[in-house]
Amino acid sequence: MQGLVVDRDFVGLYGLDLDAQARLGEVDTRYASDIYRRLTEKDPRPLRKPREPGARFVGSCRDYALLLCSLLRHLGVPARLRFGFATYFSKNPDSFSDHCVCEYWNETENRWMFVDPNVDPVVKSRLGVTANALDLTREEFVVAADGWRLAREGKVSPDRFGVPSIGIQGLWFIRGSLMRDLAALNKVELLPWDYWGLADRTPIETLPTGELPVLDALSAVLDKPDELGPIRSTFSRPEFAVAGLIRSFSPLRGETSMVLR
Repeated sequence: MQGLVVDRDFVGLYGLDLDAQARLGEVDTRYASDIYRRLTEKDPRPLRKPREPGARFVGSCRDYALLLCSLLRHLGVPARLRFGFATYFSKNPDSFSDHCVCEYWNETENRWMFVDPNVDPVVKSRLGVTANALDLTREEFVVAADGWRLAREGKVSPDRFGVPSIGIQGLWFIRGSLMRDLAALNKVELLPWDYWGLADRTPIETLPTGELPVLDALSAVLDKPDELGPIRSTFSRPEFAVAGLIRSFSPLRGETSMVLR
């Protein structure tokens, strides 16, 4: 989806100065249909025509992945969003940055592959990304369940996971990624700052030790994303289901509560 979206965290890489709340607030758009509508309102040309950076949808990594996923599904290619952590945006090998990519089934190679459409030539060159964004390894993109296990086993400090630059990281943050990854595997593609069920605590950083075994079990289910029976039955449980109100902590609009349509 390069040429259609610009990451709100990377606007400076493109020489943009988007200080208008209305533009930056686009990142809270939930559904691919609404993103496509916004794009065509700005520029009625076919979506295959790249937009100048200033005319693109201002979104997040999730929006790049969401549009690619929707296109692949439209073409009949199995695809899904995956939530986890990227290790290729930083020179620090112990940095696990909150991230979302698209995973699709490569019929020729008979395997699932991680693709990060967020890494366009500008991001690649300006940030020095050396990973192959068309075929990321499990070490380059660490799925939420792998991140949870690394932290729980003491192999990586929990504080290395999240967005340390703004002070949000830790085991509680990985818990949110687990929840969002489970939802995405059930085709409910949430925003990176949505919280509900077991992840919705006050304060949000709260993580009762009694819930750790439940989350350990969830990570084990996510280890087998193609076993749809356990994936779907787990998502139907009250502590994991997206039902009723969810809380969203928008980077611009702050905390809001809503019921998804």
